Amino acid sequence: MKKRQSSKSISIIARTWSVRLAMAFIVPLFLIGSVEGVFRLVDYGSPVSFFVPSSHVEGELIENSKFPWRFLPEKLARAPQPTSILPEKPSGATTRVFVFGESAAEGDPEPAFGMPRILEVLLEGKFPGRDFEVVNVAVTALNSHAILPVAKECAELDGDFWVLYIGHNEVMGPFGAGTVFGQKTPPVSALRTGLWLKEFRFGQWIAGFNASEASLDSGRWRGMEMFLDQKLDFKNPKLEWVYSSFQKNMEDIVEVGVDSGVQLIIASAASNLRDSAPFASLGSGVGISADETFNHARSLESSGKLGEARKYYLQALDLDALRFRSDSKLNSITQSISQSADKNVFFFDAQAELDAQSKGGISGSDYFFEHVHLTFEGNYQLALLFAERISKTLESSGVVPDGQWLNLGMCAKKMAYTNWDRRLVLGIIERRLMQPPFNNRSNNSEVLAEFRNKTKSIAKISNKVDDLNVYNEALKDRPADWRLWQRKALLLSSMGRSVEALDSMRNAVEETPWSRVLHYQYAAMLNQSGRYDDAVIAASRAIVLKRDFAEATHQLASARAGQGRIEQAAKLFADSLIMDPRMADAWLDWGRMLERGKQTNEAAVVYRNALRSLPSFAKIHYRLGLSEKAMGQADAALKSFNRAVQIDANFAEAHFQIGVYFVGGELFEKAIESFQKAVVAKPSLTQARFNLGAGLLKLERYKEAIPHFEKLVSEQPQDKQVKQYLDYAKAKLK
Repeated sequence: MKKRQSSKSISIIARTWSVRLAMAFIVPLFLIGSVEGVFRLVDYGSPVSFFVPSSHVEGELIENSKFPWRFLPEKLARAPQPTSILPEKPSGATTRVFVFGESAAEGDPEPAFGMPRILEVLLEGKFPGRDFEVVNVAVTALNSHAILPVAKECAELDGDFWVLYIGHNEVMGPFGAGTVFGQKTPPVSALRTGLWLKEFRFGQWIAGFNASEASLDSGRWRGMEMFLDQKLDFKNPKLEWVYSSFQKNMEDIVEVGVDSGVQLIIASAASNLRDSAPFASLGSGVGISADETFNHARSLESSGKLGEARKYYLQALDLDALRFRSDSKLNSITQSISQSADKNVFFFDAQAELDAQSKGGISGSDYFFEHVHLTFEGNYQLALLFAERISKTLESSGVVPDGQWLNLGMCAKKMAYTNWDRRLVLGIIERRLMQPPFNNRSNNSEVLAEFRNKTKSIAKISNKVDDLNVYNEALKDRPADWRLWQRKALLLSSMGRSVEALDSMRNAVEETPWSRVLHYQYAAMLNQSGRYDDAVIAASRAIVLKRDFAEATHQLASARAGQGRIEQAAKLFADSLIMDPRMADAWLDWGRMLERGKQTNEAAVVYRNALRSLPSFAKIHYRLGLSEKAMGQADAALKSFNRAVQIDANFAEAHFQIGVYFVGGELFEKAIESFQKAVVAKPSLTQARFNLGAGLLKLERYKEAIPHFEKLVSEQPQDKQVKQYLDYAKAKLK
């Protein structure tokens, strides 16, 4: 009897504890689920996956522009490139390739001509009739901590190949030892737990209280300039955390890929060794100081000791105290993991491969724009290295290539990489090189001069009509390529063919209706064409897709100004510049709107405020000078015009205004000097040429004046005054 009672008691106790344990798990889960449900009900937070369902095509997935918010403050996050895929590949001969990495893999400075795009064109040329779907999932400013969850997601998306080009952002990217985005080098387990919590809306709410994120969230993206104070000696112990976490992430990425059955092609992350000096140097002495080691490498190279020079170039990279490039330790981790992995993992040393094809066996400006971002030639060579390995795998599985590898020129035509595009890209890089930390490099002046010479050389041979024909031919092969339509629209707009430009941009928008950038660019073109009502709609759509979209808010302000809604426009201009005070065009458009409304004093205030954020922007100094001149402040205007030409020695209109000032003071010699500078800088500036000729007549320098009036007569034969001045000058020489 006692035994039965004992058994019964034990059973009751067991059930009691089972209930208690169940409640201990169920109740918290119920509460968490309820809280999560409330947050979703009120639409707090956002999805954290890389892909989200499209609202335009049922069953299709598109990139999630908010994906980086999980790793970076919202206002500093750079969105992924627009892309769309089906969860399962279309039936038939389709090969799906995912490209993982950071900005260099994404295609910066212009993803339209980046490695993923070239890779797709190369594979299509080698295997005509087979469809290749290259999906660009690389994102600027992120690193392996963010790439791992992307890989887990892509493992479910029917891929055939993964291309991994990773490593440049490990120190400066999220959680790295040199990051500015929040917590540095946390325990990896805590880091991953925090990222997991952010998958939930209540987790995002909790993260919103993070003080370091909140302080940065009020800022704005300023590129690499934000990291100037994040110098790290090569012996800094925090780097060991970087190496350890990178190894763990890479191991997990590779494991996820192997388990999903894809073929992985992995490369080390290559850098510009020869032509990008270190960003910062600590210590002194060759082998300790980055700058001294770099200069020693250059000396060895000039002596013909190329092998030894390459060794020191690599060492200078490792010593660079601003660690924006994948160093030798990170690349060795990539190689070690790749080579010890499954047979479906293939590795190549991109640095060694690109060096081998470069002048003297050392990569430089032939393949790189600055430190890591590739030129079109560099992207082509890197894409070809990946493509060759993909091709070998396909051939081994029985897929027969019926074509040849397209050469560089053929790829450029297929992708419409024209001289006009080259000039635009070089302009982006030139502006970048003028900013920190690039302008701190010891060789930056010579690099900048080289870029300017390239731009001038291309300008001499550039023909926009020919470039437009290249776009038209490319669209025959790729009529659904929104990037071709987009860039063709920008080209047409630069040619003044606004109606055709709008048609082309509309085609781009129709192909990619979820892209906020395309709606914003469409709004800008509509404003240029005076279609302000339509511009309001396009700009508003862009803002719906991304709140706090500074550029789109600027275009909405311009549209409201065009509609005559001045007060509303002024508020929108102010809002856009709170988001990004370095938008020069927004300041200028706001000021010009006030000038048109005869609000000259207010315009001057806008320009002065603009110069607090953009003290070296010549056009703003010039517009301020015009406002000061209109207000009768001649001396202040002269100061502004002089500042404009100090910044930009070829600013013809500013030289002209300086000349006008001197004429007013009857300082004709000085006036002639300024008008001459204006004419040299801009021969088509007829006002400057006329005033130059008139000034020369005033000083009785008739022989010098005649060529200027002859040119004006040939250009303006109907202008009687110009003809009279020419006749007068000739008569004086008889």
